[in-house]
Amino acid sequence: MAELENLPEEELFDELGDPSLRRILDTMVKSIEVSKSQLYDVYEAAHSEVEQSKKNLESAKRQTREIIDEVDALVQLEQREKQKLVRVSSSFSDYSEEKIQEAYEAVKNVQVQLGIAREKEQQLRNQRNQLERRLARLQKTVGAAQRLAMRISSMLSYLSVQISDVVLQLEAASKNKYLSAAIIRAQEDERLRVSREIHDGPAQDVANIMLEASIVERLVDIDKDEAKMSLKELRKHLRECLKDIRQIIFDMRPMSLDDLGLVAALQAVSRKFRERDMLVVHFSVDGDEVQLEEHVKTGLFRIVQESLNNVLHHSGVKEAVLRMLYTDAAVSILIEDKGKGFDVDAFEEQNKSDDAEKKHFGILGMKERATIIGAQFSVTSKPGEGTRVHIRFPLKVENQQALKDEQGKQA
Repeated sequence: MAELENLPEEELFDELGDPSLRRILDTMVKSIEVSKSQLYDVYEAAHSEVEQSKKNLESAKRQTREIIDEVDALVQLEQREKQKLVRVSSSFSDYSEEKIQEAYEAVKNVQVQLGIAREKEQQLRNQRNQLERRLARLQKTVGAAQRLAMRISSMLSYLSVQISDVVLQLEAASKNKYLSAAIIRAQEDERLRVSREIHDGPAQDVANIMLEASIVERLVDIDKDEAKMSLKELRKHLRECLKDIRQIIFDMRPMSLDDLGLVAALQAVSRKFRERDMLVVHFSVDGDEVQLEEHVKTGLFRIVQESLNNVLHHSGVKEAVLRMLYTDAAVSILIEDKGKGFDVDAFEEQNKSDDAEKKHFGILGMKERATIIGAQFSVTSKPGEGTRVHIRFPLKVENQQALKDEQGKQA
């Protein structure tokens, strides 16, 4: 620690540019790229199958047209032979027995050929119809795989930019203030968590979709009803995969934080916890929302998000209270639960330990975030009496003036 404090600004910048953050980013991005590559393999295989099915269908159509022409010709030949047989039969005395027998045999032979041709025509029609249905199903699979690949590509680009921005922000912040090991550990843990979520979620889903697509292909010619049900399941899994991808993107940075502000973003994260049947968050706001700088909004949002995650994973209860209060002087946020709580004094002692395993990096990370944005942070808790997390961010005069100017424009 002392060595870092004595480093020149340029060396301190290099020290905090530790490649571990880059490695975590690379690991996560590579995981998504592998999933995308696997999905493209599915797409390419299905696309090749579509092209081959088109060729087979054209061949079946050509053969069907040819056999239809052959059947028509045999029908006409049968009519001529029957007319000839009628003439021979009506003039029995004018023809020898051999000629009459030949006329009968000619009609019989044409009828046999016609029966064979008609049976072949029916088989070719059935084959053509099956190929048309199979082609339609394959085209749907190709379309679904292509759309999912595009969404994963968009997600990859978005996550790469967002995480790169976080790394750049950390590097920029290091020029002015040294970030403790706790916040760096918290950032690394967050990226590892996202990487695991992608690996265990969308990446696994894509692998399962590949397997299901192969099964559907084999079922098409064996059990059409089962193939249809499998396609429905495949679409269901695609929707679930997309839902997981959107949730990961939301966790990285909710759109509402940029577009609608801190209150809307916290409402959204509270709703997400409830919709996923993880935690019921009772959210309330008093006072008029004040415009805040981007890094302040992000810092407050992450502190609340981490606090709610702590309630979910450590409190032993499924309900939490989230209150916000806007005044002329400050923004105050309270997160409270009625869970099992913990000994704050013991927590402080553990954090003084040199043993990293005993440290509570989640709470330390929240405290560091609060310090960085200039907010006050406190935790109150007792075993069996729940936990209260309080954040207070003092408003600057320029924040209040900016809000008044904005309200004046809207009026």
